[in-house]
Amino acid sequence: MRTTRLQVRLDGVEPLVLRVLDVPAAVSVDELHLLFQAALGFQDTHLYEFGVGEKRFGPGDEDAPEDVLLASSARLTDLSAAFTYDYDFGDSWSAAVEVLGAGGEEPGLVSGEGHEPQDDIGGAPGYLEALAAKELRPFDADRIGTRIRRVLGRVPPGVQVVLDVLAPGVKVTPQRRLPQKTVREIQQRVPDWHLFGAEGKPAHREDDLPPLEAVHDLVLAAGLARHRHGVLAPTKAAADPAEVLRRTRSAYRPETFAGLVVGAVVSVLLVDGPQEPEALAAEFHAGFGFRYSLDGRSPLSEDDMDMALVDQRPLLLALGQVVENDSWQDRTWRAGPEAGWWLPRTGLLEPRVS
Repeated sequence: MRTTRLQVRLDGVEPLVLRVLDVPAAVSVDELHLLFQAALGFQDTHLYEFGVGEKRFGPGDEDAPEDVLLASSARLTDLSAAFTYDYDFGDSWSAAVEVLGAGGEEPGLVSGEGHEPQDDIGGAPGYLEALAAKELRPFDADRIGTRIRRVLGRVPPGVQVVLDVLAPGVKVTPQRRLPQKTVREIQQRVPDWHLFGAEGKPAHREDDLPPLEAVHDLVLAAGLARHRHGVLAPTKAAADPAEVLRRTRSAYRPETFAGLVVGAVVSVLLVDGPQEPEALAAEFHAGFGFRYSLDGRSPLSEDDMDMALVDQRPLLLALGQVVENDSWQDRTWRAGPEAGWWLPRTGLLEPRVS
């Protein structure tokens, strides 16, 4: 992978807070924001802007000025050899960023120095006070490197399994679903996807493997596979792991309801530990359910939120974001092996140590 080496230095802070990191050369500006959050130690709880001369790039938030360009539509190559990165317009953090040239073979942290800043400590003046009081986390290359790798992410194995099986092209049924032979091949690779788990009988149709249905729909929606003359096969984009990751993430952006629900589930399980789905539904309904309506007619009820979790469960299981207890009497959800490695913002969280 081609990478670009960047130096990020916080303004107004002494001793120096500096990070040098290699990022994918084709990184988008909104992805770059999250990498800077990971490198510096922030948690992405406020707005941001990149500045290049008179041009500004931001998240497209409803509170952002109209002349701020959309960060998700711009790439690092649209910036200059030196630009600014501003974060949290209350605390007024600002960083000077310099492009040092080509990076190494893999993206990640190269070097760094300076304690980690924190959100909501009062910017540079608050940082200096917290530093004097020994309240800041010292720079830890291993920890920061892990945060950066988690934000960079990796393709969920469940997605890769389906794309691998589709690679030669699969003749689909008249309903455009996968034939029994293909369904059983995937069942052999991922036996836990059966409705009754690994002990389930040989599957006959896709709906015997709900996670497979979820991934099938995802790769179609993300443009990673397409139907042509009755055959389903991966697109060119599916050969590039970075593009597979970007497209599956884009299908669950946090500004969409599904993306908000999925991100909230993963975040709570990572930070707070195992939860019952009913408790999650109640918490989410109280937290953000009032923002949404059912078909534009009535606000979401707690039952509606519970159904939203039921709808997203197959995808959460398929992508390794959630694992369930095997007992029918106890369906407690726990963070799965891929939690924190798919959705980029979850990579900034501090996973609960059990």
